[in-house]
Amino acid sequence: MPIKKVKISELTLADTLSGLYTIGCKLVNGVQTTVKVSLGTIQTAYENMLTAITNAQNATKAANTAASNANTAKLTAEAATAKANTATANAITATNNANTATGKANTATDNANKAATSANNAHDGLEKIKSETVAATGLANDAARLANEKAGYANTQGNFAKTQGDRAKEYGDHPPMMGENGNWWQWDETKKLYTDTGVLAKGGVLYPTFTIDEKDMGLYMSFDDEVSPNLIKFDSVTGELYLNVG
Repeated sequence: MPIKKVKISELTLADTLSGLYTIGCKLVNGVQTTVKVSLGTIQTAYENMLTAITNAQNATKAANTAASNANTAKLTAEAATAKANTATANAITATNNANTATGKANTATDNANKAATSANNAHDGLEKIKSETVAATGLANDAARLANEKAGYANTQGNFAKTQGDRAKEYGDHPPMMGENGNWWQWDETKKLYTDTGVLAKGGVLYPTFTIDEKDMGLYMSFDDEVSPNLIKFDSVTGELYLNVG
C-alpha cells in the first residue's frame, strides 16, 4: 500500500502543548534508545502565569476594599472629634455663665449651682465622646494597617505573576532545537544559553543490512549510522541474532 503524504498545514491545530511529545534518543543501560520528549513544560509555565495573575487581581480587589473601609472609619473618627470639640466649647460656655452668675449676686447661688451641675453633666458627656473618639481612632488605625498588608500582598502576587509570565515568554522564545552534533539542545534560563541534553534528535529506527560471503559463507553486517551496532545482539550459545528496536 503506498504511503499517503499529508501536509502539516492540513493537520488539526493543537490547542495545548500538554500531552504533546517529540522524539529523540539517549543512552539507556549503555544502549542508544528511542525516547519521547515532553513539550508540556511551556504549557505548565503558561498556566501557572494565568493562576498567578488571577490571585494578584483578587488580592488587589481585597486591598481596595480594605482601603475604602479605612477611609470610612477615618471619616467617622473625624466626625466624632468635631462633636467632642463642640461639646467642649459648650461646657466652657456653661462654666463661664455659672461663674458670672455667682459673681453677680449671692441670691443667684441656686441658679449658679444648677449651671455648675449642667457644666458637670456636659463634662461627663465630653469624656464619653473622647472615649468614643479614641475607640474610633483605634479602629481606623487597624483598618489602615490591614490595607497596607493587603497592598503588600497584592504587590507580591503581581511580581510573582510577572516573573512567571517572563519565564513563559523566555521558554517560548527559545524552544528546544537540534544542535550541530545531532542532539537536542534545551534553553537554560539560569545560564541564558542553550545546553546539550545528550538526547539524539534523530527520529525513526536505524536498520543495518546483511550479506553472505559465498567464499567463506560468513554473515556480514553493514550500517550507515554510528548507533546501528547497538541494534544488533548475537547469542553465541544459540547462534540466534536479535534486533533491538528500542
